Amino acid sequence: GTSPYTITPAQTGLTAGAKTFTVTDANGCTTTVNATITQPASALSAALTSQVNVLCFGGATGSVVITPSGGTSPYTITPAQTGLTAGAKTFTVTDANGCTTTVNATITQPASLPTVVLTSQTNVLCRGNSTGAINITASGGTGAFTYDWADVAGTSNTEDRTALAAGTYTVTVTDANGCTAVSTNSITQPAILNLSTSRTNVSCNGGSNGTANTAAS
Repeated sequence: GTSPYTITPAQTGLTAGAKTFTVTDANGCTTTVNATITQPASALSAALTSQVNVLCFGGATGSVVITPSGGTSPYTITPAQTGLTAGAKTFTVTDANGCTTTVNATITQPASLPTVVLTSQTNVLCRGNSTGAINITASGGTGAFTYDWADVAGTSNTEDRTALAAGTYTVTVTDANGCTAVSTNSITQPAILNLSTSRTNVSCNGGSNGTANTAAS
């Protein structure tokens, strides 16, 4: 033919399907070209399959599992689906052709961490005895608590201790999710009770000039 040529319709921005393009030269002579534009069998989609919420308040133990389908594999998912903090999250799934879709998830967390406070304490009254006591109260966290006293083999599972000698006592409180709080308290005792004595003997038989003195400290 004779240039220049025109080609109709446009050759970009095409949808899938059979296409016929007409080429026309400068003299009005024409020819046609056929093409079939294909597309993936189905649109890209993705679903939130499962999620794990944060176990301890303020932690980053959340995770999600997102399952892509359709489009063209392989797929990439951003951002990372593990090590998540609490809050609303948006994940972008991209297939091999650069097609994208998004999946939303909300990661929750407990309202607070466990806390432990000293409710009351009784110190040893007489040095060397075991009359001390510690009473604590745990709150917050999730579910029931267990109590692990450092000076007791295994978990004593009690929040109160009695018959304690002077010393430092540490308890670790653990909630149902494994979140912990620690309290350390010291039982005191008085100093040693001392008694000192002095005497003056009677100088003459039958006399009464003897003395005896005692001093406590």
